[in-house]
Parts: sequence; C-alpha cells; structure tokens
Amino acid sequence: MVYVVMLVGGLALAAWNVWQHLGRTPAARRWARSVGGSWTVRSVLVVRPLIAVVLVLGAATGPTSDGSGATIALGLGLAVALVLLLAYLVLPLPVPGFAQPDWYRRTPSARAATRG
Repeated sequence: MVYVVMLVGGLALAAWNVWQHLGRTPAARRWARSVGGSWTVRSVLVVRPLIAVVLVLGAATGPTSDGSGATIALGLGLAVALVLLLAYLVLPLPVPGFAQPDWYRRTPSARAATRG
C-alpha cells in the first residue's frame, strides 16, 4: 500500500512539474514572477522534479525487492537522486540550463534568478 501511495504521489507531482515547465497558461507561468526569487526557481525546476523521481523510484523498488539486478539498479538511481536532491536543498547550486524551459530563458528576470 505504501508503494502505491508513493507511486501516485510521485506521478501527480511529476504531472504538476510538467504543467509548470511547459508554461502554456498564465497560471503555469506564475512561479516565474513570484517573489520567492531563486529558491522558487530552484524548487520548481530542480527540487520538485527530483522529489518526484525519488518517489517513483522508491515505489518501483517495492515489487522488485527480491535482491535482483533490478533492485540494485533502482537503488543506485534512487541514491543518485537523493544525493542530488540534498545538494540542491543545502548548497546554493545554480539551475542547470537544460532544466530551464525556453520560455523562461527569454524572461528578463531569468538570468538573475538562476545564478544561485
């Protein structure tokens, strides 16, 4: 049951992240104009997607918990995602360019907000 909740939560968070990343509506782009500054940008573009990856990978380890190669591969992916998540939560790392949508790069405040 825990794995199902993790999977549903991770997929819901991933869907919300995709909606915000695509920015097809003014509501989806609202985070780019928020007063949160670089923390909001990092949260939307890096932290929340990493949380979604951690939840989905954690949910996928449930059915494969027999010690097979799939469990090891999922565990390594989960470990990498957790280390990246911790690094972006603790350190003032800049948002990588590949994580920034094209419409966001064209906004005037994007360069200042993604410096870290």
